[in-house]
Parts: sequence; C-alpha cells; structure tokens
Amino acid sequence: MKERNSDTHGSAYTPNMDTPERSRRSNRALGGLLLTLLLPPVGIVYLWRKGVFRTRGRMLLTGIATLEMAVLLACFLPTAQLPLSTPVASLPVAVTVAPDDGIVTALSNIDQLLADEQAAQAALEATPEPELTDEEAAAQHAAEQEAILNTIVYSVYSNAKYYHASEVCGTQSNRRALTVREAMNEGMGACKNCNPPVYTG
Repeated sequence: MKERNSDTHGSAYTPNMDTPERSRRSNRALGGLLLTLLLPPVGIVYLWRKGVFRTRGRMLLTGIATLEMAVLLACFLPTAQLPLSTPVASLPVAVTVAPDDGIVTALSNIDQLLADEQAAQAALEATPEPELTDEEAAAQHAAEQEAILNTIVYSVYSNAKYYHASEVCGTQSNRRALTVREAMNEGMGACKNCNPPVYTG
C-alpha cells in the first residue's frame, strides 16, 4: 500500500497520480473535441454549455467547426445543372414577299413633299396685297387715327405735362385715366420714356 503524502496545496494524492477532477476534465475535453469534429453543431453546443476549454480555445474550435460545416454543405448540397443547348437558326412559318415594283415607303417621297411645301409657302408670300385706292387709304388712315384718339392713357391729377402708356412710368405713379383726345385737349404731350400712342392727324 502506497503512502499518502500531503503537498503544499492540501492534496491527498501523490504528484504522479491524477486527481478525479483532472481526469474528468480531460475526458470532457476529449469528448468535446471529438463531438466538434464529428458532429459540429452538437460539439459547439457541448463546448459552450460545459465550458470545456478556455474561451479562446472554444472560439478556435467553434471557427473550425463552422468551416467544417460550410465545406460539408458545399460538398453534399446538389448543384443545379442548367441544360446546355446549342441555338439552331429557324425560319418563320409564313413570310410575306414584298412586291418587286411600286415599292413606296414612308420616307421615299420626302424630298418631293418638302419641295411642294416650300413652293406653296413661296406662292403665299409672293401673292401681292391688293392696292388701295386713295379714298380707301385715306379712310383707313382716318380710322387708325380715330382709334388712337380713343385709346386710354394715364397721367397725374395735377400739373400734368405728359400722358403715359401705363399707370406706372419709371418711379412716377399715374392714377388718372383719360383718352388721348382728352390729354391733347388739356395740352399734354406724349411721354418720351414709355412711348404712348400719338395722334398724327
């Protein structure tokens, strides 16, 4: 019978004998390593639940098991094979044969159409306006001048010297509305800046 010695840590075993705790840890480590390599998902759960190795060792074994699972999935998953076929040229079932003569497309006579349009435009521009007789020209001029006399213009209310085409001319506000005839009767002249209508007689 071997003599039991007590070491400084209070262990009842000799240095060359394994304690039951150390033996259980080594068995757990071996089992966790085998499970991780043979059945990676079960082994990873076992490693982290039982705390077999230190954290760094568990992380290393988890990475190796994950890589192993990825390789196994890549090897055993079926890959879709696309059927390879060579394209074959085919003819349409029905073909409409174009006539040999009298082919007219949408743009075949575009030059002729443009030439006809330009000739029509030139004919319209070249048409002379009918000449007016002296009496007709005088009547037309009188009507234009009468329209000018009845045109509404604007001025200030007091001491107005000029009438204007709009209510505002430059910085001046012209609130009074009157006709060109009324402005001329009051001795106003046309503004040189806004160019209102002017009666020429």
